[in-house]
Amino acid sequence: MQFTQRVTSSPYWPKIVRYVPSIAWLAQYDRAWLRPDLIAGMTLWGVGVPSALAYAQMAGVSPVAGLYAAFCGLFFYSLLATSRHLKVTASSTMAVMSASLVGALALPNSAAYFTASAALALIVGIMLLLAGIARLGVIADFLSKPVVTGFVFGLAISIIIGQLPKLLGYKSGGGNSFQQLYSLLVNLDQTSWLTLALGVASLVLIFGMRRFYPKIPGALVALVAGILLVTVFKLDEYGVAVVGPVATGFPTPTIPWVSLDVFLSLFVGAVGIVFLAVGESIGTARAFAVRNHYPLDADQELIAMGVANMGSGLLQGFTVDASLSTTATSDAAGAKSQVSSLVAAGMIILTAAFLANLFSNLPDAVLGAIVIASVVKLIDYKEMARYRHERRVDFWLACLAAAGVLFASVLIGLLVAVVMSLVAIIYQTRRPRLASLGLTPDGKTFADIQQYPNVRQVPGVLIVRLNGPVYFYNVNQMSADVLAAVTAVGEDLDAVVVDLRATARVDISSSDGLTELADELKRKGIALYLVVIEHVRRRLLLRPLAQYVDGDHLVLGLHQAVDAIGAAIAADARKQAA
Repeated sequence: MQFTQRVTSSPYWPKIVRYVPSIAWLAQYDRAWLRPDLIAGMTLWGVGVPSALAYAQMAGVSPVAGLYAAFCGLFFYSLLATSRHLKVTASSTMAVMSASLVGALALPNSAAYFTASAALALIVGIMLLLAGIARLGVIADFLSKPVVTGFVFGLAISIIIGQLPKLLGYKSGGGNSFQQLYSLLVNLDQTSWLTLALGVASLVLIFGMRRFYPKIPGALVALVAGILLVTVFKLDEYGVAVVGPVATGFPTPTIPWVSLDVFLSLFVGAVGIVFLAVGESIGTARAFAVRNHYPLDADQELIAMGVANMGSGLLQGFTVDASLSTTATSDAAGAKSQVSSLVAAGMIILTAAFLANLFSNLPDAVLGAIVIASVVKLIDYKEMARYRHERRVDFWLACLAAAGVLFASVLIGLLVAVVMSLVAIIYQTRRPRLASLGLTPDGKTFADIQQYPNVRQVPGVLIVRLNGPVYFYNVNQMSADVLAAVTAVGEDLDAVVVDLRATARVDISSSDGLTELADELKRKGIALYLVVIEHVRRRLLLRPLAQYVDGDHLVLGLHQAVDAIGAAIAADARKQAA
């Protein structure tokens, strides 16, 4: 007890708990949660093992690498994350993206390919870790939901098309998704009907279990049934492709060394992967945190995901990410905490160490069916329809992201998604609405003249509010709108007041644009007053703007601006009278 008190009273204890949140929640773990967490953990194992094997095949690595990746994702993330529900593991998205990047750098099924896949996971992990330490969790907000939805929509279709050859029993050509689909259609005469029957039966079984027995992992049932059928009836001798020998044993940490040119190519691709992983993972984690009423630290989530990916890279796995389907499965199974992840991680690593070779007779068609069943729910046509109904711009952004995946490649689709998100940000902030303000009848409040008919304009003064921050790319448009408003008033003005309190920082271009506006108004005999927050006021006083706008013209409130204008007009009147 004394030792515990000394540890918890140490000045380093808060920092330890900050970076290893599991210490705090494990100490307060409710024993009543153990049973549902154990059940959820075993359910995760039942879903996770076949999924990890399928995703490993998609990533182009050995089946056991999928188990290593799933173990690292679940184990390290659960210890370091602040989310109680999110599950980070092998995912279809990261498997396809890893294959897209690594496939251009190394031959499939080669040692160089496996090393590059692990190196990509390590690079992504280091990036996420550094981003978390630098408190860059805000980057999760740079990928808009419609763009991510469109990217995932296109990716899910691309994955399904990529898995169809496994169900048909023959290989298709390369190229984008439509080229692959065309190649499949013109070679239908090569179909292995036994393989097709096995794949279709697996799909029916998985979807049937999901519909009528949702608590039983249909993927695991299909996996076991497929292995038994091949083993008993020797289906591999009739042309049914199987996984083949699978190595067993505990993984040994190894640094995946690659050449400089390979590293640079992986680094560039990793940047895009980080954006997508953060957007998907933190967005999902926030949804569960809000639903269950607990705080979420986005920066710590980046650290947890980073360590999980670093672990996967060092244990010869591949890039891991949050899995919405696995998270939903765990939640439906009654998981109360991340103990369920620890249970699943322990069972998965034991499977990799002692039972992996049992999957040697697993048919590729069953793996294809498992992947298709897991990603079909990502084709969120209802959400796409909602975007189309509520806001066409968001709908077309989602369509562009999906088209990038389907018509080009996953990497191009990801690039389109990132660029479209940034374009959406600029588009939505490029022209904030300029509202003309006036005083309410009681003289205490300023309100929008267009929205409230009883609001009166202050005589000789045009007061406008910018409903958004001013940036280098919208300051010229704002200035033009202010000058247009001055012209529209059509009477002599003594001053223009621009409310910029929505702006937290003013860059050089913005202050120069405001300087030009002040100079233009001065030529018209109109004084410019700016309502800003305090630290922006101090910065502007050090800029060239101070030569055109006196210090008392940079004020902190609208009433202060009106009073200053009144005082200035009175002072001018006294000078003229004298």
